[in-house]
Amino acid sequence: MALRLTLPFGREDNVKNLVFSILTKEYPLKIVELTNLIRKRYGKSVTFQAVRKAILELVEEGVLIKKDKEFSINKKWIFETKKKMDEIYSSLSSEEKSPKNIQSIEGDVSVFTFESLNEMMRFWEEIVDDWFRTYKKGDYNVNCWQGVHGWEILMHPEPERKIMTQLNKKGILCYVLSTSNTALDKYVAKFYTNMNVKVGLSSSNNNFDKTYYVGTYGETIVQAHYPAEILDALDKFFKKTKNIDDLNLHELSKIVNRKVKIKLTVIKNLSMAQQINKSIISQID
Repeated sequence: MALRLTLPFGREDNVKNLVFSILTKEYPLKIVELTNLIRKRYGKSVTFQAVRKAILELVEEGVLIKKDKEFSINKKWIFETKKKMDEIYSSLSSEEKSPKNIQSIEGDVSVFTFESLNEMMRFWEEIVDDWFRTYKKGDYNVNCWQGVHGWEILMHPEPERKIMTQLNKKGILCYVLSTSNTALDKYVAKFYTNMNVKVGLSSSNNNFDKTYYVGTYGETIVQAHYPAEILDALDKFFKKTKNIDDLNLHELSKIVNRKVKIKLTVIKNLSMAQQINKSIISQID
């Protein structure tokens, strides 16, 4: 069976993933050779131009290197990625026990465990508020978010409005990608659009990892994986709320305050944040 490696946010059979998968076994290869292998080995109808575009983007991101007219995986990228994954694994294994405040974020990777989704989200909002407060002219000015349902503006509209107002004042570019498009998701999208945020709604795309929520704030990446039981409860709540007038905040509060272990990871890595941003923005523009 051919090796498949899924890069962040991509479909398993997208061109970038297929190029990367092939080059883990056979290298170096020319663009035309990669194009033919994708067509024959994976049965995917793809143009030379599409493969070339994917390869050049991977080169730009440091994933691939070019020598003459042939391409290989960048060993330095592999080393740096492994190093970063080892740091994350170490943090996950030890489970952060320090007080949950901004000062407790140390080093390149910090991992925190919370007792409910709402507790986790309040800490997430503190991180965002701290970034806006310390942001100065000349800093990297892109903020992206991706998740299934933006429930936080329903529970905490004023903190979200405050954050977006700060964003506008400081000229930060903000993008929101919701991987669901229920009536309630569209209401949330309208809230952000009215705050000068570029918003994208995905129509029931099963290729997204629905447990995965991520936000980038300059060089800071905040990510969480929602437990299945919470994700299911939120999904049912959003799907059944057909009109904002029918919004039952008491029911939503019970879901987000339910006792459940949830981990939040904070990563300081500008290059990784920029790659995440590029992926999210490409699905909105």
